[in-house]
Order: sequence, then C-alpha cells, then structure tokens
Amino acid sequence: MASSAAGVASVVADMPPKKSGRAARPAAANRATRPRRAPPKPTRTTKPRGSTPQKKQTKAAKQTKVTKNVADRRPTRREPAGEVVLGSVPNVSRLVGGLGVVAGLLLAVAVVLPYLAVAEERVVLGGSLASTLVSWIWPLFVVVAGLSVVLGRYPRLGLAALGVAGTVSAAELIGELYWASQPAARGRFEIIAGRRLLTSEVEPLTGWYVGVAGLTVLVAVGIAVGWWWSRVVMDDSESLDPGRPVLGGLAAISGVAAVLALGATLVQIPDQVIITQQPIAGQLRPVETRIPVEGALGLFDRPGLALTSGLLLAGVLVLFSVFATTLRPRLAVVGGLAAFAGYIVALAARALVEAGQSQDIEPTIGGWGLLVVGLAYAGLTVAALLWVPPVRPITRGLPMQPATRRALKSG
Repeated sequence: MASSAAGVASVVADMPPKKSGRAARPAAANRATRPRRAPPKPTRTTKPRGSTPQKKQTKAAKQTKVTKNVADRRPTRREPAGEVVLGSVPNVSRLVGGLGVVAGLLLAVAVVLPYLAVAEERVVLGGSLASTLVSWIWPLFVVVAGLSVVLGRYPRLGLAALGVAGTVSAAELIGELYWASQPAARGRFEIIAGRRLLTSEVEPLTGWYVGVAGLTVLVAVGIAVGWWWSRVVMDDSESLDPGRPVLGGLAAISGVAAVLALGATLVQIPDQVIITQQPIAGQLRPVETRIPVEGALGLFDRPGLALTSGLLLAGVLVLFSVFATTLRPRLAVVGGLAAFAGYIVALAARALVEAGQSQDIEPTIGGWGLLVVGLAYAGLTVAALLWVPPVRPITRGLPMQPATRRALKSG
C-alpha cells in the first residue's frame, strides 16, 4: 500500500501546474519571423453610368452592324427602277406582248381605211390630219405597252396596261357589232365621224373589219394577261401600300365622273331656230321657236347591243379603276391608270376635234368634262409613279429588339 501511494504521489508531482491564463507561444529558434499582413481586398473598379459589359457591348455592336447592312440593301424610294425586283420574263408573256403590238397596229390601220357606208356615203374615222392624229392616241398606247412586255422592261407595267385595254376592247367589240345588226335596231339619225347621218342603211367596210379584228385580238390579250399574270416575277418594297386606299377612292370618283360624261352627249347639234311673227297684245311681234335636232346620243341612248356595250363600259370604268390600284408592284398600278388615262383622253380629244372641224355640231359640257376626267387619271398615274411614303415602312429583314422597362414605362 505504501509503495502504491508513493507512485501516485510521484505522478501528481510530475504534472504541470494548472494554468490560469493563456501564455505566449515561444517562437522556434530555427524559424524566421515574418510580419503577418492582412490579405489584400479586391478593389472594385468604378464603371461609368450606363456602361454595359464587354459581352453585351459586342452583341449590340453586331446587331448595329447587321442593321446597317440591311439598311444599305434597302431599295431607294425615289427611283422606280431601284426598288423593283425583276425575274425572268416567260416567252409566253413576250408572245402576249407581241399580240398586243399587232392589235394596236390593226386599230391604227383601221382609222385610215373606209369604215362604214351610211346611206351611200363612205365614212372614214380619220377624215383629216387632226382627227387621224387624235384617233391614233389609243392604238399607239397599246403598241408601246406591248413593246415594253416584248423587251422585258418592267413587264407587269405593260401587262397591266394591256389588261385594261382588253377589258375596254370587250365593250367596244360589242358596240361595233351594233353596226352589223339588223337595220330595224337602228333607224335614227346619229353623229358618225362628225357628220349627222341616217343609220337605217349601214354597210361595214374594210376599216370596220380590220378594227373588229384588232379588238378581238386585244380581248384575247386581256384574257391571256389575267391567266399569266402570276407567272411573271416582278415585285417591289411595297412603298405604295399606305397610299392605295386614297388612290382607289380617287380612281372610283374618276370612273363615275367618266360614266356621267359619257352618259351625256359629248357633242350636240345646235337647235333649229325658227322666228315667226305672231300677234301679241294687238301687235305682230317676232317669236323665236327652238326645235331640237336629233342626232346627238349618249352612252345609254342606243338600243340593243349598243346599250349592252355602254353598260359594260360603265362597269369597267368604275370597277377596274379601283382594281387597278390594288395591283402589285407599284409600276403595275402606273400601267393600269395610264391605260385609263390614254383611253379617256383619246375619246374626249376625238370628239372635241370633230366638233371643232364641223359646222353642224358643237362640243358640250360632257365632252370637256370627259377631257378633265382623262387629265385626272393622268394625275393619278403621275402620283402613283412619284409616290413617296410619309413614314418609311419596316423592312422584314431588320432584327427586332425587345423593349426595356424604361421604354415601357415612358410609353
């Protein structure tokens, strides 16, 4: 027992005394002392307000570059040829244009040939140089439209003009058949080529047959234009779209005005004035009596086939004038409106020239009004040709950027 107690006492004596506080740690002799420094704090670089990271800046630069490249490829608005995309012109379309040229030449030749034999009198539409020139306005327009298609220069421009010429020629063809109908369907005085003639005996001559052939070919050309229109590749940047409703409304008004002018007489025969002495209040006084002279007929005054022709022509002038403003591209609208302008100006000019050369007839408000309508169609044609949109339309190829919160809040 004594030995075990002595061992426990020795172990307790060897234990270090209990420390009340933490003593400093002695430095090792062989270790170099280094001053302890705090690790450097990462410095935060101040960025200017509104700056974007490099990645975003690169993306924005790429978008700006793409936008500039697309804007550079945008067609110009003031040069009609610069905004038109042309494809290859089919050979069938060139053939249609060639037929249009043939039809125009036939109509031009028919002007100088004997047209009708009315009451044993030969009637020629081009009886003088002035009447021949104004009668050639419409045939020469058809020839030019056909040549533009044959040469492949803006083919839909010429095709639109030929299409309008074909629809108008359908109405004229029915009207020409009126002269070959039975005499009982006529039998009245009418003004033909500036002369008042009785139409009970009418015989078609060479000029009539040539003119009917030209009108028939032109009707076939109009049908072919409608069939092959979609196969001709020609488009533009749709710059006329904002102005199509306005052009359509003005074209409709012009068509109605043309029908009203044709419904009235373009020329008239002066009334026959008879002065007689009649007793009035116990005295003989001169009394003037006006007797209207038959001969001036409007668009809807003839019976039979002529009336059908007038109704069809009225529908063409109103409906197809509006339809022409819906054609694409813009130059097709120009061609359609130009065709209406050429046709109406030719009708008005021919009536006014015949009235000016004849002593038996005189022009009316209808004739001068029809000339004004033709000039209005010409003005619409120029407006469609030189149209510049007030707001530049959005091109489909431009990249779209999402709106920011600040832009949405500002409205």
